[in-house]
Amino acid sequence: MAMKIIRHVAFGLIFCVVAASSVWAQDSKPGGATVFGDTGLWFVPTAETLPKGQWGGGLQLVNFDRSEGFSDITDIGGMFGFGVTDRIELFGTLGTRRIDADLVPTARNGQPQNYLISKGWNTGFSDVTVGAKFSLLSPGTGDGYAAALRVMAKLPTAGDGLGTGATDFQFDLIGSREYNQRVELTTSAGFLMRGSPDGYNLTNGFKWGIGVGYPSRSKFKMIAEMHGEALFDQDQKYTGPSLAAIGMPREWNPDATRDLFGGFQYSTNKGVYLGLGLGYTASYYLNRSDFTTSEDSDFDRLGLQVRIGYYPRSTPPPAATVQPTAPTTPPMPANRPPTVKARCEPCTVEVGRQLTASAEAQDPDGDTLRYRWSSPTGSFGNAGDRQTPWTAPGQVGAVPLTVTVDDGKGMTATDTITVQVIAPAAKKQFVFEDVHFDFDRYTLRAEATRLLDEAIKAMAEDPNLRITVEGHTCNIGTTEYNLALGERRSNAVREYLAGRGVAGTRLQAVSYGEERPKHDNTREETRRLNRRAALTIRLQ
Repeated sequence: MAMKIIRHVAFGLIFCVVAASSVWAQDSKPGGATVFGDTGLWFVPTAETLPKGQWGGGLQLVNFDRSEGFSDITDIGGMFGFGVTDRIELFGTLGTRRIDADLVPTARNGQPQNYLISKGWNTGFSDVTVGAKFSLLSPGTGDGYAAALRVMAKLPTAGDGLGTGATDFQFDLIGSREYNQRVELTTSAGFLMRGSPDGYNLTNGFKWGIGVGYPSRSKFKMIAEMHGEALFDQDQKYTGPSLAAIGMPREWNPDATRDLFGGFQYSTNKGVYLGLGLGYTASYYLNRSDFTTSEDSDFDRLGLQVRIGYYPRSTPPPAATVQPTAPTTPPMPANRPPTVKARCEPCTVEVGRQLTASAEAQDPDGDTLRYRWSSPTGSFGNAGDRQTPWTAPGQVGAVPLTVTVDDGKGMTATDTITVQVIAPAAKKQFVFEDVHFDFDRYTLRAEATRLLDEAIKAMAEDPNLRITVEGHTCNIGTTEYNLALGERRSNAVREYLAGRGVAGTRLQAVSYGEERPKHDNTREETRRLNRRAALTIRLQ
């Protein structure tokens, strides 16, 4: 039950990481290892190898299920790798294994091809795996493509019922590529040659896998894979002493395996990484109702995958090996560096606003140049373009924007501009005094023209300013009469403003009569203040 809870929690964590899309781009590509210890995503290898003298390693938990015996298999141990040269990598694994088979004491629906199960619960040492990977084509010489040959051997160090007791060999061809420094795609295909344990004629198989990592240069990288094995012979036989009394069949058809995987890996700048994911057994074709099992009635296809390790940050790929030849032409002139000049428009921007950063670069040798923008704060819209928008951070101050151009042949040039991030200008406030009228009158008083002239001046200074003139009355008189009186008062103010150059489209008159008193209507000294016209602001 605890394992099932952990698996569901892990499943939720993966989707939480997908929803949290904030990632950190890296100039170098974070690496990792497969469950066998060689360079790769998780189960599927890549065609890259560790650089000469560099090492990687870690600890891992690998859990998966097989339909034969309704078996839950868990490996806990370590993996390691070492770069012998820039093109040869050695790797291996060792650890412990636990098998929980629900069909006991032996698998009455046959045996998995890699585990000859002898009892329902078994724990002990697992098989040791060693191997070597040979780089055939590096990304630097293959226009971004890489190819490699991997050779592995499984040594029969596992205890009884935890392996086959025979040595297996596997040969894989691997191809991989990173697209636009964002997506890493890899495929593998190979041949697994199984040993022949006593009493069994285990079949050989075709191993395959495909995987993708995204974003490939982020500290957080999502990994999705599908891998499996197609068996060459579907008819398996047990030729040892009869085990019919305990349910061991003489013949069975083993399942070809097909597993799906999804997870994430977080890598630090120092090369340490942590991974968490889930595997799913897609190749399960038997019905539990056909068998009497001693344990759980539900076959759990999910397997928790956890690992922590170290892998050095990627370095430029090794140069192609070229045999020296006698010179037939004069040597090419030395590669010359490019030049670049950065510009900003504007160079002063409010917090959270955008400006345009651009660069003019030239290369004396005519090489194609690549651009890369960087800044300590703020964000670029297209950091790899010659011209890109830049969004200012939320703090004021000077921010340097740096552009680097690369000719692809080892020569670079940089230039830096300084942008001033300022606080937004305070919005101007407009407050106009009310225009008051005599009782039952709508003609403007002498002091009203002074107040209205201030409004005319403000509207001349700000073309976006619009004014609504509200006409108000006291509570003396009928509602209908006061609405009409309020309208005459608002029109009087509007006509005064329009007569002094304010466009009629910027003015609006409305009457509220006695509906919105600003002062107390029960006393004359305050009631008279309700005989007014109010100017309210509308900004375009």
